[in-house]
Amino acid sequence: MLDILDIVFSAFMGAFFGIVAMALIGANRYSRHEQREQALLHEIKTLRQRGRKPQPKKKPVRRRNA
Repeated sequence: MLDILDIVFSAFMGAFFGIVAMALIGANRYSRHEQREQALLHEIKTLRQRGRKPQPKKKPVRRRNA
């Protein structure tokens, strides 16, 4: 009886630690996204103060094989 409880308890603890690990990874990803967004907004603000517009990203040229 005690062995079954150990197995069930271990499974629940493993699931709990897995959820916590995934939450930490997601929070880190969200934090990096927010930092990048703030950096871009700051860049736009400084460019506007200088009287320049931010340059859009150039799209890659699609070439056909003829």
